[in-house]
Amino acid sequence: MEARKILVVDDEEDIAQTIRFALERIGHEVFTASDGNQAIEMAHRIQPHVMILDVMIPERNGYNVSRTLKEEIAQGALPRDIKILMLTARKLDSAQREEFVATWAKADRYMYKPFELRELLHCVAELSGAEAA
Repeated sequence: MEARKILVVDDEEDIAQTIRFALERIGHEVFTASDGNQAIEMAHRIQPHVMILDVMIPERNGYNVSRTLKEEIAQGALPRDIKILMLTARKLDSAQREEFVATWAKADRYMYKPFELRELLHCVAELSGAEAA
C-alpha cells in the first residue's frame, strides 16, 4: 500500500489520536489540527491526500473549511485535490437542509459520529486511491 498524507481535524483529542493511531498503523503519514484556521494553514503546508474534518471545530466550522479549500483548489491556489471526509455528530433539522449544507460545503464524503473505525479506514482508502487495509 502506498502511504498517503492524511490531515485529521478534530478538537476532541481522543478522537483525533484514535484515528491517527489507526491510520499510522497501516502506513499513512498523519497530521492533526484542532481548529479551522489551523486546518487551512496545514492543508497549504503539507498538501494532504485526504482530510478527515469534524464539523464542530473552533474558529471556522468544518463546512466553512471544506468550502474554502475546495474553492482554493478550483482556483489553482492548492496544487492537489484534497479529498475531504466530513465527520459530524450533528444531524440537521431536515434532510433537505442537510443536503443543501453538504452541497455548499463541497466535501467528498460524510460520515456520522459515532462511526466504525473500519468503515472510516475503508472510506479513507477509497478517497485516497490506496488499497483498503
